[in-house]
Amino acid sequence: MTTLSDTRVTVTSRDRLPAGSLIAVSARLSVTLGEPEDIVDLTPALRQLVAEAAVTEGTLHVYCGHTTCGLIVNERDPGLDSDLRGVLARLAPHSSTHYYAHDKLRGPHERLVHGERDNGHSHARAIVATHPELSIPVTSGALYLGRWQAVLLAEFDGPRTRELLVRVHTAVAPAGR
Repeated sequence: MTTLSDTRVTVTSRDRLPAGSLIAVSARLSVTLGEPEDIVDLTPALRQLVAEAAVTEGTLHVYCGHTTCGLIVNERDPGLDSDLRGVLARLAPHSSTHYYAHDKLRGPHERLVHGERDNGHSHARAIVATHPELSIPVTSGALYLGRWQAVLLAEFDGPRTRELLVRVHTAVAPAGR
């Protein structure tokens, strides 16, 4: 698992937006995960995007277009990381010790595309423990998170580099609209 200060999250692009758009910032984050199972704190990068957007009231939306990782809002604590691993090991045991039709019923072409990697457990873990997208209020120019809350990316089929789409929407229409 990662340390509390994580530098593996980078903004790889910012999309041009049409004039008058209620989207203040549209960006892609690249997240590098070096372990088979890993958790990365996205909160500092998301706070930075909200600050750059200069949105006072609105919503931050994060989308993860992957099926073996996902988003979580929870406390960033090494003990919780360990607890989550234990719970998921009981709910969705590793493919090496448990039968998953996802792994065993794939044809040769599918196995080649997936690199012969059995990852049925990774899909099951992402389904039960994460969300593909999150919307978080922005109020008074900041993410509205609870005292202990952080936005986390949980990976169950690493190591990999993942891309996330982030948009900061403003609740106030731009001037001249």
